[in-house]
Amino acid sequence: MRWKSTTAVIGIVGMAAAVAHAQNAATKLLAGDTKVEVVASYQGDPLPKPDKILICDFAVSPDVITTDQSAAAQIRRRRLQRRGSDADSSPGVVARQVQAGFSRTLASELQKTAMPAEISSAEDAVPPMHALIVRGEFVAINEGNKTKRVMIGFGRGASDVQAHIMVSLLTQGVPVILSEFNLKSVSGKKPGAVTTMGVGSVAVGAAAGGAGDKKATVEADASRMAKAVAKQIEEVMVSQKWIPAPQPDNK
Repeated sequence: MRWKSTTAVIGIVGMAAAVAHAQNAATKLLAGDTKVEVVASYQGDPLPKPDKILICDFAVSPDVITTDQSAAAQIRRRRLQRRGSDADSSPGVVARQVQAGFSRTLASELQKTAMPAEISSAEDAVPPMHALIVRGEFVAINEGNKTKRVMIGFGRGASDVQAHIMVSLLTQGVPVILSEFNLKSVSGKKPGAVTTMGVGSVAVGAAAGGAGDKKATVEADASRMAKAVAKQIEEVMVSQKWIPAPQPDNK
């Protein structure tokens, strides 16, 4: 009878894994997800361990930014203005907010690897020797449509951020490209107010206030993207044996 017990345990473990996978997929569906496309990766001899990681402010051109001009977004901006808060939604302001949020999150995530990480905002500064340099550019920043996102949901009016990133090691003054990849971070497909609350004053209030919309912004997209970038860089550092491989979470 022992084999039956073992089979039952295996079945339970398999079911638990399936449930965890489904929950993870559901979270990504509702909160948003990031897709990574690796363009190139280093295949040469092992390289010396860098002294630190330097994150350069990503370039962003104003013409790649699409601001939200929906009714709900305009209502929100007017409410912020009445409260005395900054409601400037110009492309330049959006660019700076995305840049800053991305860099802060990336630095915070990389510092968990026990490798010093810092942000460099000086474009013309000469990077230090033996540093791992993270450079890139945002190729698209789309605030989406808040009215469609809050009222309809299911991916309608979704915000998204796209970027091209290059990670290189500066040795003897010559940069060695370790990884190059493209990323796209998109807000989730949470149901909108029409589905969850019905048509009426409640739905209109949700559209005006943006309840539950904090994770569906370009700032949240950039934060998710930064975490995905940190994971890619961590894999590079593990492959070079600069840091130990992360231990699996058995909780």
